[in-house]
This record gives sequence, structure tokens and C-alpha cells, in this order.
Amino acid sequence: MIAPVKINDKSAGGIALLNESVKTLEYFRNIAKVVAMGDECYCHPKFQGGIPLDQHTPKPWCQIGDIIQYSSYTGAEITIQDKGELSKLRIINDDEVIAVIDDLSVLNFL
Repeated sequence: MIAPVKINDKSAGGIALLNESVKTLEYFRNIAKVVAMGDECYCHPKFQGGIPLDQHTPKPWCQIGDIIQYSSYTGAEITIQDKGELSKLRIINDDEVIAVIDDLSVLNFL
């Protein structure tokens, strides 16, 4: 389960951003934080966590807390209420993680 980055249409001071500014932030659309992982993540034989295979087998890409990139149409979106605020989460398969972003400075948003 991942928590996608929220794209705000207002500045920290409450000023509405121009549509162009919001569109500039759209490149964060497929960036998310891993908030939970099921017991069977990375247990498929194609991952090293399953049946032992050779060194060319993909290893688990991510862990809880990692910032990842995923495809636009990946998974299913769910909405939950947390502390009176609605939050959107996305459930994706373990093999749908495109990349783990180790250097958060390249994103310049956290």
C-alpha cells in the first residue's frame, strides 16, 4: 500500500497557485511512500524471497518507508478517513514498483 504525494493547488500561505504551477508539480504524480506491505510481498518465485533461484532473479525493490515511483494506471485507489481528513492510498502489486528514490533531494519536495 502506498500513499501518493499530494499535489496542492494552494501555497503554504493559502494563495491559489496558477494552473501552470500546478501542472509543473504534476511530475510528482507517480511518486509515493510505501506505508504497508502484505505478508506475501516478494514471495513469488521470481523474487529471491521465494524459491531460491540464480543471481539474475530480481530482489525485493522496496521496504516500508521508502519513496517509490510507480506507473500511472497501477493498482487500485482507496480513500480512508484519518483524523477527520480524507486520504487517498493506492494498493499495488510488488512487481509494479518502477524505482526506489534514495536521494530525496532530486525531488525537492520533502
